[in-house]
Amino acid sequence: MTRSTSSRYAQPMTPEQVLAAWRRGGAARDRVLVSLSKEDVLDWAARLLPGPVESRRLAATLLGRSPHPEDALGLLRRLVADGDRYTRGAAVQAGGDLLARFFDEVYPILGAWRTDPSPLVRRAVALIAGAAADPVRLDRVDPLLRLVSPLLADRALEVRTGVAAALIHALFPAYPDDVFAQLTYWSASHDEQVLWHVATALGGAPPELARRGLIVLRRVGLSGRRYVRAAVARALARLAATSPDAVGAELRRWLDDEERLPIARDALSRISEGRGCAAATASARPRA
Repeated sequence: MTRSTSSRYAQPMTPEQVLAAWRRGGAARDRVLVSLSKEDVLDWAARLLPGPVESRRLAATLLGRSPHPEDALGLLRRLVADGDRYTRGAAVQAGGDLLARFFDEVYPILGAWRTDPSPLVRRAVALIAGAAADPVRLDRVDPLLRLVSPLLADRALEVRTGVAAALIHALFPAYPDDVFAQLTYWSASHDEQVLWHVATALGGAPPELARRGLIVLRRVGLSGRRYVRAAVARALARLAATSPDAVGAELRRWLDDEERLPIARDALSRISEGRGCAAATASARPRA
């Protein structure tokens, strides 16, 4: 008689059985995670790490359930730089879970990761901060922004895209007013990479902050760096999708400003190539 899945899981499992359940997905995957979480998570993760890609993904997911954050992060540091992007994603989520549960213990460890030679490890710091963002925990917004702040000047492509993703998709939605205030502060920087992040993040500002974001973009748009000015143009085009009237009025001013004119033209070109932004283009046309 075939044993049920639940009775099989009541017995000690081999790595092969664990991996077979993980590959089945769905409820079987959930059950194996629950079962392994009741055992030595770190031991299981260490046993799974040398295995195939699915084994590493499981190890990463499992480490987020560990009651020993320092040891778990020691293994996750390897997994956030894995060659498989899904393993990296699972490791980042696990790091976010650990940061949320053991904030005071995990925070300084992640701070040390910011100087790791691997850009993927440095990138993971920003993404883990985003994964731990919780609008209910307003006491954590300042520490999370301080954790990310030194990474804004990092030129590595992996870090740049990771920081941008964390700001736009996690931290800004969770803490809109606090992040906007921090972006305004960062906008006074003379570092072109920092200014690029300010412009890029403001492109994802919620509609209620769009007008204030445009004021900050005016200042950032005065940068002499083409790299930053292109980011400002992209931000204006993105904001036009949600706040066409405000962007259109702002662009009218820029069309009459010799310094900002090239950015306005670039933004209008991007808007005209997109969809749903016709109102901003029309609003920006000079009035008769």
